[in-house]
Amino acid sequence: MYKIFPKLFILIIIISFFSCKEDSVLPPIDLGYDYFPYTSGQWISYNVDSIYYDDFTGTVDTFNFQIKEYIESTFMDNEGRPTERIEKYYRPNDTASWVLANVLYSNLTDSRAEKVVENIKYIKLAFPAKIAKTWDGNAFNTLDEEIYSYENVDVPYSINGLNFDFSLTVIQEDFVSLISEDYAIEVYAKEVGMIYKEETHIIKDPATGKIRSGVDYKYSIISYGK
Repeated sequence: MYKIFPKLFILIIIISFFSCKEDSVLPPIDLGYDYFPYTSGQWISYNVDSIYYDDFTGTVDTFNFQIKEYIESTFMDNEGRPTERIEKYYRPNDTASWVLANVLYSNLTDSRAEKVVENIKYIKLAFPAKIAKTWDGNAFNTLDEEIYSYENVDVPYSINGLNFDFSLTVIQEDFVSLISEDYAIEVYAKEVGMIYKEETHIIKDPATGKIRSGVDYKYSIISYGK
């Protein structure tokens, strides 16, 4: 009996240990879906600053206006997937009325976030969202391959007096040479969506480095809501 008791006691401890592990609830894995909201009624407004360089006239034109994207409704696409209908509005300044300019569409799947802009489908995000993950943003369109990657994931970000606890940055293009520059990034915040976008596509004089033609524009969030 003396020899049996220690063995029985050890067996009870082992059984209790594994029972506790089975009963414990593991925290859900955060794949990053919250960076691409899909709730009807949600909206974001942006300040847009753009510069156009005209090689023919030699002029540089600047434009400033505002854009708002509003998730108007959700419907089932021809693949049977929930799809967001996004209305894109424009106004020249913050005192003018919003005017509907375009309609966009988006889908959130287990592995990616898709957005259709002017009938071109892009893969904006890929899941799980983590550093060093790469994907072809043009995999579902006829444009040349464009490899996107994450630069930052789940880091704080502040812009226009708004503070976000969790953000990620997508590098879409980053190419510089003596004659051209192509740079594009998008920043997303959890439960909000895209909060910043920057694109530069310019042609330079190789002798002087002066910009001859191209465009440079930035989207910066100013407000959002549901």
